[in-house]
Amino acid sequence: MAEPLDDPEGLSRARRRRVQRMLTQLRADERETFLEDLAREVSPGVELFMFAALAGVAIGLGFRFEQRALLLLGALIAPRMAPVAGLALAAVSGSTRFFLRMLASLGVALVFLAVTAGISGGLGAPAGSSAILAFGHTRLNLVDFAVLLGGSILLARALAQGSRVARLPSVAVAYEVLLPLGAAAVGFGHGEPGLWQGALLTFGLHLTWAVVAGLGTLAALGFRPLVGSGHSLAAAIGLMAVLGLLGAFGLGASVLAAAPTPTPTPTPTATGTPTGTPTRTLTPTPTASLTASATPTITATATPTPLPPIGIILGTGTSGVFLRQAPNGLPIAGLLEGDVVEILSGPVTQAEGLWWEVRTRGGTIGWVLGGFLATITPTPTVTRTATP
Repeated sequence: MAEPLDDPEGLSRARRRRVQRMLTQLRADERETFLEDLAREVSPGVELFMFAALAGVAIGLGFRFEQRALLLLGALIAPRMAPVAGLALAAVSGSTRFFLRMLASLGVALVFLAVTAGISGGLGAPAGSSAILAFGHTRLNLVDFAVLLGGSILLARALAQGSRVARLPSVAVAYEVLLPLGAAAVGFGHGEPGLWQGALLTFGLHLTWAVVAGLGTLAALGFRPLVGSGHSLAAAIGLMAVLGLLGAFGLGASVLAAAPTPTPTPTPTATGTPTGTPTRTLTPTPTASLTASATPTITATATPTPLPPIGIILGTGTSGVFLRQAPNGLPIAGLLEGDVVEILSGPVTQAEGLWWEVRTRGGTIGWVLGGFLATITPTPTVTRTATP
């Protein structure tokens, strides 16, 4: 049983500090007042939607021009991730109305960001243009996951103990949650199903676990439901965990579905052997018997063994271009400016462009847009042998 609060002199110094930290030591009316103050702190205003739109522009341009500095700028000018902490606070306190209000506010802000990121990063982009940085947010990364969890825990801790939304943890959560959403919007603008589907799954997974981490932190600091049944906290944690596991399974399935299956391509060898053997015999017969015989023999043999034509990736600037499974298909690798490839077949006209099947120096076979490929055709070597 908790020691009474009206006898602070009877408590040790460590115990008094613990009483000041733990929410469970407060009376019901004090807890309710404290939670209302926190709810007002995380309640969004107009700046949430305004900064979300500005962050979307920076993130979209960062993906369009492959500039990490712009992506970081987008995370810095993004609105404070107060709604994410608000979702955790609403779940742990058992307030359904507050939870739905936070969810609606966050949803509108995310729509603003996705629209502006899609317009600035994907609208009007040429077919086959590079989006290598955006494609990096379609895979689960342990470093990103650690940054997300650390930022979410510190964000909830600062809210509970300082009644504020800390700036640095908010930037970390914004970077890990908003960038995958921006990548999905850019992929949708590019018409890349593999990009926007994978990035959207990563976004959902990161957002879910950010709320779960905040919820667990608040629970560890003594937050308990004020309304509802005594099992509402366990139900909230279980629901978030199920959503997170479903997101992880869906992300794994998308990664496996996008994995390329290389098909060996035989290399044809053409051999031509023209052989000519002219024979001429002269036999003049004057009064005196004279016989002259000349038999020149000339043999010409040409045996060319054509190699696949060589191509060089050009015209991409510093961005590079995707190597795809099929013409305008899913990306399987990235090619940089100046990379040398072997041209296996093509061109094939699709999606308003010519596509060539190529093989990289590492043996990966795929298709690349012809506008970024300069070809060099080798000349076969012919060997002639003359026999008089």
